[in-house]
Amino acid sequence: MTNVKLKLNPQLCKHSYNEAVERIARLASYATSRSLKHLGFGDYFSLAEELCKKDLIVLSISIRRLAEMTKSQTNLKKQRIKALRVDADEARRVGDENCWDLLGNIIHGIEIDVFKDIGKFTSKDIFEVMENKEEIDAALSIKSDKFHAKTFALTDLLRGLNDYLDEADQILADHKIFVGSLYE
Repeated sequence: MTNVKLKLNPQLCKHSYNEAVERIARLASYATSRSLKHLGFGDYFSLAEELCKKDLIVLSISIRRLAEMTKSQTNLKKQRIKALRVDADEARRVGDENCWDLLGNIIHGIEIDVFKDIGKFTSKDIFEVMENKEEIDAALSIKSDKFHAKTFALTDLLRGLNDYLDEADQILADHKIFVGSLYE
């Protein structure tokens, strides 16, 4: 809850909130599906990965915008997930990253890789990767000019963002802006 009365534009807040919820739903479906390879490889497989990246960017922009409008960046920074960071010198460390920074990394990153099957982790041979049928929950690797890579589970990010949206929903309701399925 917030005691400070903000001057919020209801349409912009609703748009950002609704866009974020839709993208989380789409990404959760993609991240946890286990049937993509059962159909065989085709254009749909690479398109699904590209849609994942597009949804990530739109989700990141929508949530950061909502956090800025509602002055709730601190709430988003409190949401932390486990990530592997690899620096330019190949030094690796596992630690917690806050969702605010990860969204910024997604928006401003120079490369996003999506890992949906174990083959990408175990082989550089494209034919071995294609023949491998073992799918995993999606993982992301973001590259930036500030670090070599941050890798984390997409479901962990979505869980943190969903928790943040619950808090944002309450802030909006405190300002008489009603979003979410309870108000439809």
